[in-house]
Amino acid sequence: MENKIVTKTADNYDISAIHTISKGKGLVLWLHGITVNKDEYLNFFSDGAKYLYDYGFDSLRFDFRGHGESSGTSLDFSISGQMLDIESVIDYLFTYYKKNELRINLVGCSFGAPPAIYSALRYPDIVQGITLIAPVLSYKRTFINPETDWAQSIFNKKTLSKLSKTNKLYVNDDFPISAGLVEEMRLIEPDLALKQVKQDIVILHGDSDTMVPFSVSRDIADSSPRIRLVSFRNMDHGFTDIDDEIGTSKKSKENKKRIYEIIAEQYI
Repeated sequence: MENKIVTKTADNYDISAIHTISKGKGLVLWLHGITVNKDEYLNFFSDGAKYLYDYGFDSLRFDFRGHGESSGTSLDFSISGQMLDIESVIDYLFTYYKKNELRINLVGCSFGAPPAIYSALRYPDIVQGITLIAPVLSYKRTFINPETDWAQSIFNKKTLSKLSKTNKLYVNDDFPISAGLVEEMRLIEPDLALKQVKQDIVILHGDSDTMVPFSVSRDIADSSPRIRLVSFRNMDHGFTDIDDEIGTSKKSKENKKRIYEIIAEQYI
């Protein structure tokens, strides 16, 4: 069963969410990346919720402000805003489930990884574990001092000089971000925060990611015995094979299924 809900944030944004209810063996909270929505790219999250449903797991996935069906524009999107959006969703979950019985497993993809990390620190009593997929673990190495060609084409001297005048930096043709978000990227360090997390951490990352550098995940995993890194050979950003942008190849489908299996093995 799927229930469509809307929560209200402390700063008055409407957050659109879908609560998938199974047998209540546990709950996965899915945190999507930038420019996409609660279903994630190529329905990665909506298909994942269906996969876990068959194992008796509930899911909740939602649109961050400025994305999907939630209120606001892309210029309203921020890292602090992500945390307020999550707060509103967790308040709903406290109401739906008994507060002292609520246990959450976080799955954060790409730009959804940092708020997963900070949520684990903020809610240590209810967050059991974290799975990070193709995660942005360093804003600096991913965006501010970018290491991939994709990010270098977006974050460079020319675009950053325009940002100070227009308050717009286009991540793609339809999604400008604000100077405020870029400034947050300069200041916030999720890689350092990750070292304070006490819950189990699993990172799933393709070694051929053209958007978020795999080397960051590798370096961070090497620095901590508590972090399990599962690398996927020739996988690009998300779950797709390096030669498959639409996720229909045999290898892409195998990657997707394997990711779901790893999530299920951890939480079931």
